[in-house]
Amino acid sequence: MKKLYKFYVLLSFTGIILLIRLVYLQLYTEKYILNAFNTSIKQEIVIPERGSIFDRNEKLLVFNKYIYELIVIPILIDENFNVTEFCNLVEIEKDTFFKNLEKAKSYSKYLPSVFIPFIPREKFAKIQEKLYKYKGFDWTKRSIRDYKVDSSTNILGYIGEVSKNDIKKESNYYKIGDFIGWAGVEKSYEKILRGKKGIKYWIRNRKGSIIDSYNNKKNNIKAVSGDDISLTIDWNLQKYAEKLMFKKKGGIVAINPKNGEILSLVSSPTNNPNLFVGENRSKELKKLMNDIDNPLFDRTTQGLYSPASSFKLLTELVGLQMGVVKKNTTFICYNGFRYGKKIIHCHSGRYGVPIGIDTAVAISCNNYFAQVYKRVIEKYPNNLTKGANEWCEIIKSFGFGNYFNNDLATGEKGIIPSGDYYNKKYGITKWNAITIISNSIGQGEINVSPIQLSNMVCAIANKGYFYTPHIIKKINHKLIKNYNYAKAKYTKIKRKYFDFIIKGMEKVFMIGTGRRFKIPNINMAGKTGTSQNFIKVNKKIISLPDHSIFILFAPVNDPKIAISVIVENGGYGSTLAGPIASLIVEKYINKNVKRKNLEKKIMTTGLQNVYNAIAKMKRPNINNFYESNFSNKKK
Repeated sequence: MKKLYKFYVLLSFTGIILLIRLVYLQLYTEKYILNAFNTSIKQEIVIPERGSIFDRNEKLLVFNKYIYELIVIPILIDENFNVTEFCNLVEIEKDTFFKNLEKAKSYSKYLPSVFIPFIPREKFAKIQEKLYKYKGFDWTKRSIRDYKVDSSTNILGYIGEVSKNDIKKESNYYKIGDFIGWAGVEKSYEKILRGKKGIKYWIRNRKGSIIDSYNNKKNNIKAVSGDDISLTIDWNLQKYAEKLMFKKKGGIVAINPKNGEILSLVSSPTNNPNLFVGENRSKELKKLMNDIDNPLFDRTTQGLYSPASSFKLLTELVGLQMGVVKKNTTFICYNGFRYGKKIIHCHSGRYGVPIGIDTAVAISCNNYFAQVYKRVIEKYPNNLTKGANEWCEIIKSFGFGNYFNNDLATGEKGIIPSGDYYNKKYGITKWNAITIISNSIGQGEINVSPIQLSNMVCAIANKGYFYTPHIIKKINHKLIKNYNYAKAKYTKIKRKYFDFIIKGMEKVFMIGTGRRFKIPNINMAGKTGTSQNFIKVNKKIISLPDHSIFILFAPVNDPKIAISVIVENGGYGSTLAGPIASLIVEKYINKNVKRKNLEKKIMTTGLQNVYNAIAKMKRPNINNFYESNFSNKKK
């Protein structure tokens, strides 16, 4: 009995092992997927139409067009396959044939993968006629992007072939040869734009020609097209802003302060998204990646700059909030701030007279804001770290020093140094307010992005709060409901203090640096910034032309637009950035621009000579310059 019992146990165990093996082979082994690709049944994967992209006014920006692809199942290619004849038919070299076949094999010998992509209809008709002769090959039809515009790749993005990591993350959807959003809204809204794949089954005759649908289409799975999206971008304003950045590097960000909708997002130099469509997309991408002007780098969201004098607004607001100055506090300027050997020169032109808040903002008095900042840091005389940390936390409440966690594909935190930061850098008790006084005028360790600056302007325009900047307005032409975007984010500054700052920003266009480009019928509030920057060449620090910065919002009593403009190496804030910002306001609010002379001047003034001169310096040092001033990290 014991022997019989052992026999039954062994028989049962063997049966279980065989059953498990059978289940594995049927459900998990690629080889058996071939049953849908036999000689009589054709399985066609239907790639859904990708959703279209529109601007806020429903102007079509991105659509689709159809192309054909040859697919291959490597295991079906036998030793009698006529490689020469096939290569002549599809017009490729033998080397290309074997290279593409190896790539397909590395993915799977049993599953179909793309062998030749981007075949135009005219060429495909000739191939399709004779394709039945070549066992292992088939075809499929897919849509690719058709960009109706020739710029703003930083917004729209582009699509590219999925990587192994993409397939690994979503192996139930992506297969080799599929496309996925690589940048811009194509990336951030990939799952909404891509839709859902379908399957069609066809009956083929012995020559491989399709003669009918299989099983009356009962086994077919319908593809679901991707959803359309409508951006918050005003395309007419976007194109106008791009023209103003003629042969200039930098960024422009325009936001509606009432809801956080991004109206314009210009990263210059711009590039054409159509370059990333078609057979030459890899070459074009490589060319742009090697371009010293770094056109693929989104300066609006990734570029980090010292905000310079535009940051003085926050210096004063923090001083008021922390109670170290009052609305009637004045300081006398003697051509700058002086403390021992430390000097910050001032060119405000007000020598030896008391200067108050609004005038200090209007004429950008360095001494005034240095004095305020010194009081902020020294609020707690025996604990400078506490004062610096309090300053840092208030500044961060404006959206600096952190990600927005919005729907943009890229973003940067920037740097807002705290007291703890300086303790690590210098050591506790080894720094004081004078050590870090450059922060008072937006220099020092402070680094911010153009979109963060524009968001700061929104918070000032709203007198204490902002909405998360975002770029999508509608999905399938219906307004989105996103609690994160609809909820106001409040700063740590009391509402009453903003009036003093705004009054000074208005005076910028009356007695300050914005007098020559004010708009007669629009009341604006603005501030210039002139940001110093340097590079290191052969161990020497070389000063480059300053970055031109300007921020503003308008109209003052009913803010509709908040703007930040940064022109790299553009000089004073009032030279280029200021006029550009005011022209954008005029275009947006009045719908047309009457200051044609100013418009023409800006649209024809380029800085290519400046950039060429910088480029002549040693390339490694220029790369170091970009690495130290900008960051390529993604959100």
